Order: sequence, then C-alpha cells, then structure tokens
Amino acid sequence: MIGLRKARLPDIAGDFSCAGCERTFRSTELDRHFWCDACVATARARAKRVGWIVGGGIAAALAAWIFLVLQPTMLIGGWIGVVLATFWLCSRIATEFWYGQLRFRRRPR
Repeated sequence: MIGLRKARLPDIAGDFSCAGCERTFRSTELDRHFWCDACVATARARAKRVGWIVGGGIAAALAAWIFLVLQPTMLIGGWIGVVLATFWLCSRIATEFWYGQLRFRRRPR
C-alpha cells in the first residue's frame, strides 16, 4: 500500500518544513515526501472516509441494478457476496487514489 513504509530522510544538517502543515521538523521526522506523521495520518483518515463513501455508493448502485434489472430469484447469497466484494474493492481503490491525490497536491486537510 502507498505510504505505509517509513522511508525517512537521512539526518542532514538543518530543519525542514512539512509539506502539509508547514511546521518545522528535523529531517529524520519527515518521510521522503517531506510530510510529518500527523499529516500522513490526517491524509490517510480523510482518504479512508472518501473511500468508504465511494465504495458504498458503487455497491449500492450495483445492488439496485441487480435487484431492479436482473431480479434474482435464486442464489441471493451469491449476489450479496458480489455486492460486498464490489464494496470492499472499490473502497480500497478509491482510498488509495484519493490518498495519492492528497499527496500529489500536498494538502492533508
């Protein structure tokens, strides 16, 4: 997953500002994108919220399509499994995509 490795900068002379909150930290306290731990956690939490919303919306749309268009009569457990798998997969994809966007734009909030 993106951002879970603790790749740190080498301890070089001077302090650097965090790219997200612009507070000053030593180089060993920032990751390779110059983000502090608090900004990474904030961005991860926000990306996770967006991922759950997107995954839930896509899964709800799929469930509505299955029940309104296909109108299943048997093996309803299989269709529920498809909807749950869609929810999980789409929420993971949306979370990673949104986290990448936040990192690219350098704004955790």
